[in-house]
Amino acid sequence: MEQVSYSVYRATIDQIMLGQEKLPSLPDITLKIRQEAANPNTTIDRLAEMIAADPSLTVMLMRYACSPLYRTQQTPKSLDTAIGLLGIPSVDRLIMLHSVKSLFIMQSPKLKKLFNIAWQRQTLKAATSRFLAQKLGFNPPDEALIACLLSEIGTLAILSALTDAKEVPSQQVYFRLCREYSKSLGVIILKKWSLDNRYAEIVRHCGDWTQATGQQLSVTDIINLALYHTIALLKKDHNLPDIESLPAYQKLPPPFNQVGKNGLLHLVNANLKDIVGVARSLH
Repeated sequence: MEQVSYSVYRATIDQIMLGQEKLPSLPDITLKIRQEAANPNTTIDRLAEMIAADPSLTVMLMRYACSPLYRTQQTPKSLDTAIGLLGIPSVDRLIMLHSVKSLFIMQSPKLKKLFNIAWQRQTLKAATSRFLAQKLGFNPPDEALIACLLSEIGTLAILSALTDAKEVPSQQVYFRLCREYSKSLGVIILKKWSLDNRYAEIVRHCGDWTQATGQQLSVTDIINLALYHTIALLKKDHNLPDIESLPAYQKLPPPFNQVGKNGLLHLVNANLKDIVGVARSLH
């Protein structure tokens, strides 16, 4: 019975991939705000005025500005203060993040449950990527955060494709669909959105533990290290290889390559509370 159901889900996703007009497009407000953010003559007041038109976006930016990443003597109390603290480039990336989540609103309680599972994993992975990027000197670190979120856009798109399905897949079937379709579907969506090709390359290599991506540590390496930690933290019965065997790990300089007793980076273990706090700010 499950095999028959899986075939039905596959047929639905195949049809969506052939008819790309059914795939989600970025909201007009996102395009307008990002265009304004790219304007060298824009002002914080102008951006705050545009962002305030979207209450959920405003809440997310305020929450993120108050996260452990931005510990300041005085917590930002207004949107313009938050934008000033974050910086316009980071605000631009966070707007994209917010749009990704808002594009995939699930009406079905069962689909929403699967979405929440996927979003929990993705936000923890993104927060870990951002943390590692900051510690390892990648600038700007928020680029790693948004690249990480976009690396699994296909897993959310699969749920969107099944919105009209008569039966919601089980968690096991959903994960199986993700393994088969998330990368190809993610690349299609990123191209539709006309985003930089580097994001598509990250999608293609995300989760490929064994492939080296050059001699220098890259954003893809950071995202794969973050994915490794996310799986280890959320899935106690995981079957992950030893972290020392990963090409991405082997590029880490001391002391960032120290490993704790649980097989994870000491750097992540020691700062897990802050990482989780950042992940929650993205919900």
